[in-house]
Amino acid sequence: AAVRCAAVQQSQQRRTLSIHEHLSMGLLREYGVPVPAGQVATSPVEAEAAAAAMKTEDTVLKAQVLAGGRGKGHFTGSNLQGGVKILGSPEEVGIYAAKMLGNKLVTKQTGVAGRICNAVYVAERKYVRKEYYFAIIMDRASGGPCIIASSQGGMDIETVAKESPEAIVTHPISLETGLTTKEAQSVATKLGFVGEAVDQAADTFQKLYKIFQERDATMIEINPLAEIAQGGGVMCMDAKFSFDDNAEFRQKEVFKLRDFTQEDSREVAASKWGLNYIGLDGNIGCLVNGAGLAM
Repeated sequence: AAVRCAAVQQSQQRRTLSIHEHLSMGLLREYGVPVPAGQVATSPVEAEAAAAAMKTEDTVLKAQVLAGGRGKGHFTGSNLQGGVKILGSPEEVGIYAAKMLGNKLVTKQTGVAGRICNAVYVAERKYVRKEYYFAIIMDRASGGPCIIASSQGGMDIETVAKESPEAIVTHPISLETGLTTKEAQSVATKLGFVGEAVDQAADTFQKLYKIFQERDATMIEINPLAEIAQGGGVMCMDAKFSFDDNAEFRQKEVFKLRDFTQEDSREVAASKWGLNYIGLDGNIGCLVNGAGLAM
């Protein structure tokens, strides 16, 4: 049930705020969570300069679109395949950024219309020893936060649950005690971390829970969470955050990060009038005064 809940939150952004990856990475840095160096760019020139400043052999270029499946998507304007590229020079970064920016990326989650790419994230490439999946969600079944983790990272969590259910680790978190060091270490051990990596992973888990609690998150998904080959260490390579709409009054800084270009224009217009509107396909509307009955 918890895994299903995570999948629903990934595909449906109802009643939650989702923010772009580069903003999620900035929030992780703020809480001391290890992440690769990276910089957002809104033009090919900025992207090329960001890559040159990193002085690394390879650079990862990621389209900043609020949708899953970016790596397997395609751009409608430039016919570029894939919204995530590993590139070998700053010049290449500039060329590919030009093919992404201003065009719509179509993925399995956007529908045929796609979503506009107004920014790209230029990140340092890290060579990974092993990838993991880690998420904290608000689980209705347990009535509180719940960890969902897997030793098989870089994959869709529902696919892992179907094909390798034994690889899934779930752990409800007590609202009274929070995520203790002992619990975090236990989760890390179950995932297969050994030696110093156990404490490193546990520390990351506790920091992620602190973000979840302090920022009124409904989901934090790290996929992949990685053990780094060069120099060791545990690092968050990608991040997705969702925040509770009902907490906007006390999370004003977080909600300033909202990108209206990534949302249904009808829902945005309705929200300005205090209406809860859910856009659906078709041409028949339903006006109700109770969401439970309507659903």
